[in-house]
Amino acid sequence: MSIQTNFQLRNFKWSDLDQFQRLLHDIGRHGHKDWPSDSDDLRAELEFPRVQPKQNIAIANRGDQIIGYAIVEPETNIGRSVISVGSNTPGLAIRKQLIDWATIRAAALAPVVHLSTRDNEAELENLIGQLGWSRVRLYKKLALISNLTFTDVAIPSGFTVRTMLGLDEVPELTYLQNAVFKEHFGYSPNTEDEIKARLLSAHSSIDDIVMIHDSHEQLVAYCWTHVHDHEMPKIGRIGMTGVLPSARKQGLGRVIAKSGFNHLIRRKVDAVELDVDSENAAAIRIYSSIGFTQSSQVSWWERSL
Repeated sequence: MSIQTNFQLRNFKWSDLDQFQRLLHDIGRHGHKDWPSDSDDLRAELEFPRVQPKQNIAIANRGDQIIGYAIVEPETNIGRSVISVGSNTPGLAIRKQLIDWATIRAAALAPVVHLSTRDNEAELENLIGQLGWSRVRLYKKLALISNLTFTDVAIPSGFTVRTMLGLDEVPELTYLQNAVFKEHFGYSPNTEDEIKARLLSAHSSIDDIVMIHDSHEQLVAYCWTHVHDHEMPKIGRIGMTGVLPSARKQGLGRVIAKSGFNHLIRRKVDAVELDVDSENAAAIRIYSSIGFTQSSQVSWWERSL
């Protein structure tokens, strides 16, 4: 495979932020991330404690233009790193060099690396397969962009639904999230400081978290929502959602999913998006019943280092 050399790779600098944000916009949707379209949101994403962008992001430059990037997100507590690559320049040469850089960086951090591709990246997927990666998981991206109306929610007796009231609830929220996703593919347990950092980041709020408590005031389910309200159309997103294992089989999964959706409708969003594991048939049934349909899908690839 011939490799072009009319670009250079270097480490990210914070002065790159605005041009990096424009690059992500130019590339469009790729990989598993729906990158923020606002520089403040992007800064908050990159300031998340695990990211360390000056060490873990490579920038591809052609002259004074940024034409590509690679990011390595270490999750050493589960022995893996997640990498993402993208470029607004046609061809595989730059993408191969970005993957090579990210793989070498990831090898210094964990023994396994994961990489994701969107279903519009067939050429990149062929390259990844040729490089020895194995496809290990499929996620669906679901969306609802019309007929956004409230859905009926039947709350079981003894349970209450409300939004998060304060940061004093972070320990309970952290415990619940880690318990819910402990066995899920690729989940890296969060610390209380990491949860707090997300809640305090730009354009985030404790009001984004919808909670269900039982009759003993124990937190048993949650839905983490987000609204990109500084752009048009106004996009709502359903993020991490789940029920405490000991509280399952009471219909709370449907209640919290619908409650999170209604919370976004109250914020007058124009569309709602979410990601779901293709193997999570129960969640897919719930969101399909509300009206969500698949907009794209993401393949996850794995390589041992």
